[in-house]
Amino acid sequence: MSEELLKAIIQLFAIVARERITDAERANVKEFLSLHLNRDATAYYLKLFDEFVQSQKVEGQRDPNSLDVETQQFVDDWAKIMQIVKQVNQALTMQQKMVMVVKIIELVHSERDLSDRQGNLIFYIGQALKIPKADMQALKVFVTGQDIDELASRNVLIVDEGSDEKPYPGPRIIEKNLTGLIAILRLPDAETYFIKYLGITTLYLNSQLLKSRKVDIFPTGSTIRGDKIETIYYSDIVGKFLTDDSRPQITFTADHLFYHFRSGRAGLQNVNIAEHGGKLIGLMGASGSGKSTLLNVLNGTEKPSSGRVLINGIDVHQNPEKVRGIIGYIPQDDLLIEDLTVFENLYYAARLCFGYYTKEETITLVEQTLLSLGLTEIRDLKVGAPLHKTISGGQRKRLNIGLELLREPAILFVDEPTSGLSSRDSENIMDLLKELSLRGKMIFVVIHQPSSDIFKMFDTLIIMDSGGFEIYYGNPIEAVVYFRDVIHAANKNQGACPECGNINPEQIFSIIETKIVNEYGRHTNTRKISPGQWYQYFKQRVKLPRIEHVTEQLSTTQQIPDWFKQLRVFITRDILAKLANKQYLIINVLEAPVLAFFIAFMVKYYDVLDGENSYNFYENHNIPVYFFMSVVVALFFGLTMSAEEIFRDRKILKREQFLHLSRGSYLTSKVIVLFIISAMQTILFILVGNLILKIPLDELRYWLVLFSCTCFANMLGLNISASFNSAVTIYILIPVLIIPQLLLSGVVISFDKFNPRVGKPVGIPLAGELMASRWAFEAFMVTQFKDNPFEKQFYDLDKTIAQSEYKRIYFIPTLESRLAYCLNNRAAWGQLRDQKLAEALELLQNEIRMELRKVGEEKLPAVNKLVMGKFDSAVYLQTSEFLKTLKQFYSNRTLKASSEKDQKIAELTSTPAGTAEFQRLREQHVNEAVSNAVKNMSSPDRIIEYEGKLIQKIFPIYMDEHRPRHFLDFSANLYQPTKHFAGFVFDTLYFNIAVIWSMTIVLFVTLYFDLLRKLILILEGNRKYKRKDRH
Repeated sequence: MSEELLKAIIQLFAIVARERITDAERANVKEFLSLHLNRDATAYYLKLFDEFVQSQKVEGQRDPNSLDVETQQFVDDWAKIMQIVKQVNQALTMQQKMVMVVKIIELVHSERDLSDRQGNLIFYIGQALKIPKADMQALKVFVTGQDIDELASRNVLIVDEGSDEKPYPGPRIIEKNLTGLIAILRLPDAETYFIKYLGITTLYLNSQLLKSRKVDIFPTGSTIRGDKIETIYYSDIVGKFLTDDSRPQITFTADHLFYHFRSGRAGLQNVNIAEHGGKLIGLMGASGSGKSTLLNVLNGTEKPSSGRVLINGIDVHQNPEKVRGIIGYIPQDDLLIEDLTVFENLYYAARLCFGYYTKEETITLVEQTLLSLGLTEIRDLKVGAPLHKTISGGQRKRLNIGLELLREPAILFVDEPTSGLSSRDSENIMDLLKELSLRGKMIFVVIHQPSSDIFKMFDTLIIMDSGGFEIYYGNPIEAVVYFRDVIHAANKNQGACPECGNINPEQIFSIIETKIVNEYGRHTNTRKISPGQWYQYFKQRVKLPRIEHVTEQLSTTQQIPDWFKQLRVFITRDILAKLANKQYLIINVLEAPVLAFFIAFMVKYYDVLDGENSYNFYENHNIPVYFFMSVVVALFFGLTMSAEEIFRDRKILKREQFLHLSRGSYLTSKVIVLFIISAMQTILFILVGNLILKIPLDELRYWLVLFSCTCFANMLGLNISASFNSAVTIYILIPVLIIPQLLLSGVVISFDKFNPRVGKPVGIPLAGELMASRWAFEAFMVTQFKDNPFEKQFYDLDKTIAQSEYKRIYFIPTLESRLAYCLNNRAAWGQLRDQKLAEALELLQNEIRMELRKVGEEKLPAVNKLVMGKFDSAVYLQTSEFLKTLKQFYSNRTLKASSEKDQKIAELTSTPAGTAEFQRLREQHVNEAVSNAVKNMSSPDRIIEYEGKLIQKIFPIYMDEHRPRHFLDFSANLYQPTKHFAGFVFDTLYFNIAVIWSMTIVLFVTLYFDLLRKLILILEGNRKYKRKDRH
């Protein structure tokens, strides 16, 4: 307290008591000063008080019989008081102002009744200090009251022997051996308590002698002790007031809790708890003693191996739906969305809790919460990351608590609320939790190293020891005495410091963990008293109270919104968070166009050696590379954007699991937001890349392929984001996921050149079929060639020409060669075991049958004789003649289609304008490198034999022949224009896109059911058990 403020208060005392000062009144002033000052300073200010009194007397001696002078004196006094009160209001808390008013009343009421002047001044001082009128009246009655009848009130608790039969209107505690009474006044608005003792029994308040007829503040954590009475704790007093309150009753018990980890190690061993509502319960213990495990079992997150947890008779593990909205949880880590403001964090949390609230009602609720938490001034500040703070650590903790307080849970579990905070912030947080408990909430707090003031706030203390043993349960003030008594310490009955009343909780753990000293005087690693021994002492010495569970239904204000409302809130919250992160926004906007510019600029090739001075899309050999890199970039976009999405929200999800929100709505919101960003990124990529490479912007097919690919990568990223526990691990996995997409795309290595253990000489291996890159790149290449405006005019004719030429030049000559082989091995016709001949005949029969389906079965009736034992010269002649006819058939088809194509070209180029348009379309939409790739013109093998079939290698883009092995077989050569599936034939572009989306849907299912994480847990568990078995 500053010197100016103390002088002002002393002057205020002098003004009120100026009529005459008795020794008792002067002693009251001295007592008030001694609360705030040392002995020398007290003497100085007491002398100053005497001087102020003397000056007031001189001023009052003008003319005591003059009413005008008396009135003028009152006005002068009041003017001085108003100046003093203005200082006091700025410097003192409400509780300090009430203490000052008590001392003023005591000052003028020491040996006489209050005069009218003094009564009026005290009344007006209370008004000026903004103390409610009812509280002022209660203080006045409490200070002046001298017996139980004068003190009787529902806000005054009486501790006495209970000899009178007259009912008392307020709470009461009976102590048979107490001579006199103890009165405790509660002022509910300020939640402040005052104590007054009227008696002759020697009593101590916080180790200080409790003086009779003196009013003292009754602070948090106080104890009243005496030789003839049982110790009375602060929690006992508060509990009496709350029991008589109209708040809902809460009963909480944990019976014989055991918990074992997956490894078999014990986490909790026979833990028991029995509590009523309105308590602040501390959980303390060394690291690894099971504090957090106990907290998780009590709040229903973890299921105990045996035992049960009951809230008003409801088992939280057997009937979790019955306690929804009753339990709240605040973990040690921040649960804040760092890119949103303080207000927005609370607002969207409220929207998820109260589906029936209007927007205006939600805003009102949030404003009230901000006010009660003292966060109104920072409502519009962004929360920020812990390393880049915009609000303090204490404000972050209060905001965390506020997220739970919105829905007003009856029972709150808080893990390490003071970790990393300054002592001042720690006390503020614990004051807030204590205030909540005083409102009837039950609050469990895991705490590590509390200060004395924080330690005394707890109503009940539970101490855990290594191995999950419960070794203390009871009042925190008595904990020191309990452990000292167990070890027979010399000063075992001294809990708090007799001078200052402080308690050092560390001395409890010093006793618990005392080490054995060896013969050299050094501490060993062996404890004097093991956890098991401490537990045995606990069982022998501590008896838990018995609690009868009330059946009162605990009300809950929360009403979770429906699936679609949750989805809307999740989407809005996610988008706002992303928009607020400027760095994230800039990178995601610029990433696509920058990469598109770099790739397109580098692949924009034209041959300067041949004298070409301008770029031409048709002659750019790098377009396939551009398509492939586009697919790779799309995969990178999707993975890097989504890899941390769920991992980043994991803490928030841990809190929101107590709301029982829809997992589906949360995941769908993530998918929608990511897909929107992916759509924008791929549009920007296509726009920039196509402009540079002079690809027409109306080619939306390219965007659809890239967008599908990015969405697949989004889902893949969300899966790893939900399954792994480290951001480093997640980003290490990205290249592990991307490299197979590169290798198995069919671009880096041709599918028929793979390791034979992985693939086969024909078709696409299974590993390739699982790669989105393979489907996307094939769709790119096929649609660019087949669906461009120029090729569309001639595609059917070109296909007829290409397939006819393949049949005439490669296919039929190969069959003729096999037929000649059969003729030349005449000696083996009768030998049924000649494998080579049998394979040649089988090949001939299979392939000719496929041709007969097109030209008619009657063209070669002898096809059934192309088998061992039936093949002869006549069959040879008929087959040879058929193949000659078939070759002529395909030759005629080629000539006809070529003629039609030439005629069509002639029509299109009949005029100079038509010729220019023809040339423009060709140069703008056709790429020679793509054409060569999809026609496979560079392959040395135009046709191969594999597994009794002739496989076409040249012109895959024109192949429309399918030979499915089963109903769902969709296998085909790379760049084949159509795919066969389930009896239908689909265009490759749309089939490939459908496959990518099918894989995306499968990944969403695995994400929804968390299958990847469950698989990882199984694998990790098996590895742990194998390692354990090895040891």
